[in-house]
Amino acid sequence: MEKVFLAGVRVRERGRGPERGIEELRRLADTAGGTIVGEAVFRIDRPNSVFYIGKGQAESLAQQAADAGAGTVIFDINLKPGQQRNLETALSLKVIDRTRLILDIFARSAHTQDGRDQVDLAQCQYLLPRLAGMWTHLERQQGGIGLRGPGEREIETDRRRIEKRISLLKKRLGDIKKRRGIQRSRRLKLNIPVIALCGYTNSGKTTLLNTLTKSSAVAKDRLFQTLQPMTRRARIFDRDVLFVDTVGFINDIPPQLINAFHSTLEEIEPASAVLIVLDGADPDIGLHRNVVEETLKQLKFDEIPRLYALNKCDKLYPDGRDAASASCPEDKLGEGYIEISALQKIGIEALKSGIYDILKK
Repeated sequence: MEKVFLAGVRVRERGRGPERGIEELRRLADTAGGTIVGEAVFRIDRPNSVFYIGKGQAESLAQQAADAGAGTVIFDINLKPGQQRNLETALSLKVIDRTRLILDIFARSAHTQDGRDQVDLAQCQYLLPRLAGMWTHLERQQGGIGLRGPGEREIETDRRRIEKRISLLKKRLGDIKKRRGIQRSRRLKLNIPVIALCGYTNSGKTTLLNTLTKSSAVAKDRLFQTLQPMTRRARIFDRDVLFVDTVGFINDIPPQLINAFHSTLEEIEPASAVLIVLDGADPDIGLHRNVVEETLKQLKFDEIPRLYALNKCDKLYPDGRDAASASCPEDKLGEGYIEISALQKIGIEALKSGIYDILKK
């Protein structure tokens, strides 16, 4: 397995805590198949144009990564192409930023042709500006008589190849979007309400889908297990309901993924309601809720009625509800959340009642 060194960055003017970022980075690196051999958190006042972190911090990172025997350094930030190249030169190691790490995880989790095309498009859009930077030293050979060198030909050839690939993938995904639109229209004609399951990645949406619909979709305790939407039918008291499981959200989601997976997330659009599933045992539950709500707003799905389920309550209250500490989800979120355990089938009847009530409205 690839040995990786994690580099968290806290920008003081943004106020983001490093511990939160590095914990999520650990899980992302583990999901990507890396072996973590060390980690460090760097505090900066503002991003440096050359390395993002300071020059002295880059030198310190190079020493720490070398001592740990790492072959790759993973940053919990999104780097500009120039910053990534400068860091690779300074560290003499492969450098991966947050976007590239998430793209790699998506590539591992894409099992259908639709999913692979969407990931491929996002990777091409990420690579294109970095490809141009790779040939900067050859681009200096500008055109003209006797001066048209291999650098200009090489960069233009590679750029055209990737742009052609992007065009092809957009066409394919456009066809997929039309096909899904037809499928949605057919479902709407059946006059069956649709409930879209949304939430932070690994909040337990697929497990809840299986519990509500008695299905057997693959559910694992890992980030981004579900990329393609899954639709299952269930009976909620006296009503038929369609549940749609969607891709999980994450903080600082790469813009390439928002664009590439928009057709997938359009499954939310015709929903009668959105069931937001939160990991009630996660200490960052407030942040996760805000990320989900902000992403829905970004996708212009924020006006659809919502219902909130606090999943994994069996982990939150292992000795029973009365034995719980004062640090319960209601302290961070307020009231109006239904506590459940999709795995242990706790609180499911209360959740069904909540779904039934919101459909009646």
